[in-house]
Parts: sequence; C-alpha cells; structure tokens
Amino acid sequence: MMAFGRFRPQLVVRTSWALKIATSAQGPRATVFHFWNHFWFRRFLRAARIGFLSVSLYSVGYASGASDMAIDPDGMLRQKATSLLHSIGATDEKGNVRLCDPGCEEFKAVQRVLPRILQAARIQVRRMQANLQESIKQQEGPATDAQEEELQSLRRAQFQLDTWSDTGFILADVHTPNAFVTPQVPRLIFVHRGIFRVRRRVPLEEAASGSLVYIHRDRWHKAKLVSTDADQASCIITLENSQQMSVDKRELFSLKECRVVENDEQLAMLLSHELAHAVHDHGSDSLSLSASAYQLELLLLTALDPSGMITFLLEIAAGAIARYAILLPESRCDEMEADATGLQICALAGYDPRLASVFLQKMQAMEDFLDSERAPSWASTHPTTEARIEALKHAEEDAVKCYHSHKEWKGWFGRAAH
Repeated sequence: MMAFGRFRPQLVVRTSWALKIATSAQGPRATVFHFWNHFWFRRFLRAARIGFLSVSLYSVGYASGASDMAIDPDGMLRQKATSLLHSIGATDEKGNVRLCDPGCEEFKAVQRVLPRILQAARIQVRRMQANLQESIKQQEGPATDAQEEELQSLRRAQFQLDTWSDTGFILADVHTPNAFVTPQVPRLIFVHRGIFRVRRRVPLEEAASGSLVYIHRDRWHKAKLVSTDADQASCIITLENSQQMSVDKRELFSLKECRVVENDEQLAMLLSHELAHAVHDHGSDSLSLSASAYQLELLLLTALDPSGMITFLLEIAAGAIARYAILLPESRCDEMEADATGLQICALAGYDPRLASVFLQKMQAMEDFLDSERAPSWASTHPTTEARIEALKHAEEDAVKCYHSHKEWKGWFGRAAH
C-alpha cells in the first residue's frame, strides 16, 4: 500500500497530461463533446423535454375535451353537473341526485332574484369595458399586453353572461351553506339549500310532551316524546312505526335551525358574488394558474434532480408549497374582488348594498352555530368572514353612489323580472 501511494500522484499527473494532449489533438470535436456532456446542459435538456411532453399531454387532453363538448355539449354538461352534485353529497342512499322541488320557497326565491342580478352583471361588464377602453385612449401609445389580456377576459365574460339563462341555476338538496360557479360547467350557479337555513341536532335539554325528537339506532329516527319521569332521566317515545320505547334522555336530540338568507337583498348579494367570479373570469384564471404552478414545479424538480430520487421524496412537499404559496393566496384575493364587484352588481340591480354586510354577519353567525373547526386563513380558499365584512365597509361608499344614481332602474328591473 505504501508503494502504491508513493507512485499514485505521478500516475494522476501523467493521465491528466495525456488527456490534454488527446483533447488538443481532437480539436473542435472534443469541445462539442464536453459541451454536450456538460452537467447543467444535460439537466436543461431533460427539463425542456419534460416540459414539452407535459404541454403536449395538456394539449391532447384539452383537444379531447373540446371534441367531446362539440359532439354532445348538452350531454357533457349534464355529465359534469351530475359528477359535481355527487361530489358535494347531493345524493340519496341509492346514489340518485337530490334536487329541491321547483315549488319550494327557496327555488322560487332564486328564480325571482337571479334574472335581475344577471342583467345587472351584464351592465357591470360593459361598464368595466368602457372604463378600460377610456383609460387606453388617454394613455400614450397602444394598449399594453396586460390591458389586451384584460379586454379579452371581459369579452369572454360578456359572452358568457349574455348567453346565461335566467333559469341557469341548480338548487341542490344539501344542508350545507354554500354556493359556487365552476368553469367546468359554465353558465350555471350551484346553490345549496343550506344557504337558506342550516339545521343541527343538539342534545335534548327540556322538551314538552308531544315534541319532535331524534334518536340514533343504526341511523337517525324521528320520534315523538310521550312523557318523561320525575327526575328527567328517562323518556318514553313513539317511533315513526308507532312503536313505543323507554330510552335514556341522553340518547335524545332536538333539531335547531339557523337561517342565513332571509330576504331577497341577502340572496342578491350571494348571487352577485358568484356572478362576479364570472365577470372577472376567476375560474379560467385559477385553472391556468394551477397548470402553470404544477408545470413549473415539474420543470424545477426535473432540472435539479435528474435521478428522480429527490423528486420522489419532495413531491408532496412541493405540491403543498404551490398550494399554500400560490393557489390559496390567489383564491383569497379572488374572493375579495368578487365581494367588491358583487356589491356593485347588487347596486345596479336595485338592491341596497348597505345590506350586504348583514348577509356576511349572518354567515358568521351560521359558522358559530355549526361550531365547526375553522381552518386558519392562510390554509383556506376564502378570507375570514371578519376580514370580508371589513373590506365591504370600505367598498360600500362607491356602491351606494351607484345605487342612488340608478334608482330609476328598480322599476324596470321589477317589470323585467315578471
């Protein structure tokens, strides 16, 4: 070992000297060879190849979806809407979709308010187009790329709203307070019945004979309270099948209700907020942002980790970083923007925008009523209700001016709705 160690430096020097002679003898070929096998150049080629393949796959998927939509647009929309209804739990035990009856109070309310909100949203889009075109005229030179992109977005929104039917909504029989629009099913608002009233089972405290109670026996059963003993420890109830039984009072529950939307003004704010997402084309922007974020993640991990081992270990972390650092903050900004624009739409439709904060206060009361754990604001798609109420107060002044300047439209909207 000592002898080999003594002669090793000479071997390295001679080998290096031989490589230099070979390189100089080969000339340009060696330069090209070394450049082609350069560490970072090979990584760049790998990342570019992966990026090209991901774009190609996205294009193929988009073309396939566009082809299916062109062949059977109604069938595709029906299929996507049904899939969404299944995802929000609007199904019965057999898997059939549960929708509210057209004769119910909630359905009639949406049917009454939506046409006015739609017409106001169309007016709002044209106002935004006119303001943008005026600012382009006043500036020196042509429109910037950002302005051209915004104009294209407003034209898409105008087309979507102009072709949106007055009956373009689905009222799902789901007892969770929510409503949403999605680019997957355009020109349709999904409204949960729970946005009107939310019910919650709570332990029975005091109840008179004849009260409606609930008991859980493999599933929830309705029952009628017949009597209670002297110390209120046990009760006699009659089940739906007329069977009487004695149960512990702690097994009985009563149903409490919290109403969120109580009048047309509050419903108008909800629908205006959802249509404001269509006005700003938030759905398409969100899809584009998600695709860009995931593609950037793929390119970076491919360039920095050609072996794929670190990519495998960091895939979950990278997805979380993209979600919490890019997608969720953008979603919260979109919600704030939809609130402000929705307030303007309310005013244009002839609804007093000063009542919008009342709707959000009732939403906050509903959150307290459900007593569910709220995700921290940084981990939520929506800002906190308190922050939304505070932001609406700042946007209220301009909306009130718009409301008073268009008061004469209220009668026209009323006639148009009928």
